Amino acid sequence: RTGSKSLEPKNGVEKATTNIKGGNTTSIFGVATGVFGAVCPACLGINFLLLGNVFTAQLSFLIPYIFWIQLGGITLLLLGLYLVAKSSYENKCISCSVDDKKNEKLNANGGISSKKLFTGILAVLAIVALSFQVFFVLADNFGFSVKNNKSDSFISNGKIIDISTTIEEVTPKAGFKTDVKWGGIVKKMVEEGVLDPVKLENILTKRYGQEMKPEWRAVLAGKDADLEINNDNAVFMMYLLWTLAKHNENQILFDSPFAKYFTSYDIGVGRAGYGDTKLLLLTPAQQKVAKEVAENANRPCCNNSTAAPDCSHGYSALGLVELMASQNFSKDEIFDVFVKFNSFWFPETYVKNAMYFKAVEGTDWVDVDKELVAGAGYSSLSGSYKVKNYLRQKFGI
Repeated sequence: RTGSKSLEPKNGVEKATTNIKGGNTTSIFGVATGVFGAVCPACLGINFLLLGNVFTAQLSFLIPYIFWIQLGGITLLLLGLYLVAKSSYENKCISCSVDDKKNEKLNANGGISSKKLFTGILAVLAIVALSFQVFFVLADNFGFSVKNNKSDSFISNGKIIDISTTIEEVTPKAGFKTDVKWGGIVKKMVEEGVLDPVKLENILTKRYGQEMKPEWRAVLAGKDADLEINNDNAVFMMYLLWTLAKHNENQILFDSPFAKYFTSYDIGVGRAGYGDTKLLLLTPAQQKVAKEVAENANRPCCNNSTAAPDCSHGYSALGLVELMASQNFSKDEIFDVFVKFNSFWFPETYVKNAMYFKAVEGTDWVDVDKELVAGAGYSSLSGSYKVKNYLRQKFGI
């Protein structure tokens, strides 16, 4: 009897240990998924809310490992889907602490099996998705209109602010034409090997579904055209300016806190490199203008200035600033063009900025100080969030 009694707690311990192991597996898997999910695979930052504001903790030391971070995230996602499918169809929970024998007894006593439950959920989701498709097809065929309930305008201080008009002001269909010229810089980039037109065309075609337009080919061939930005060429312009900034030998790049992480930076349209080619030679006065603008011009994808580029749009903005500075444009002129280009790269942010100035200060977008808009108060991640949050709370947009 004594021996028998001693076995009971042992069995109990064994069962508890088994459950704990399963629980540990679940915890490890959950923590790993949470860590990968918290880090933005584009800018390698962790965004979090605190006291109503968005803050970004930039994990710049992870930049050299961005490929493995993205691959790890995808792997964990696929592993999670695999475990769900496996546990559903085999009634075995690989990464949880559930006692499968108890599950089997429950199913035998009339409970719903996980396989049936999983199949039922999939069936319901499929029916719902199909119903939506059928509804929209029938609505279109029979003339029913499916509209967004949100209004196309809102009232502030007794004035009607039309959203469609604001969108056209900020991102006009015709785009923006500037007095900035390419000069011989694109031809020089091609000759130096930092830009390969064939590679660029492959990326535009395969990644973005865009065919190379004749005017783009002309620029790549060395035509001295004026810079312009619109919905069609926004990506093309981004890559050209991105390439210019990342390869141009300029002190702004070397002073960046992220410089050590981009020594062999490769964006797929030329060769790898960072500040390794003399493309634009700026005078001390021009360099001063470029530095002042870059340090006070932000982008909504993070809280970094253009002087600390860490992503495609950061480099593109820096390339634009350096190119304009080399052609003796003033700070005000550079800020104005900077906002126009950023408006096509981040349309929602700047459309809402325009709404904010019109609603709160009664100022039309054309009259707004673009240096103010380009600053951290409106063009950073946290600044743009404040504007969007205000419009949502005050006007429901």
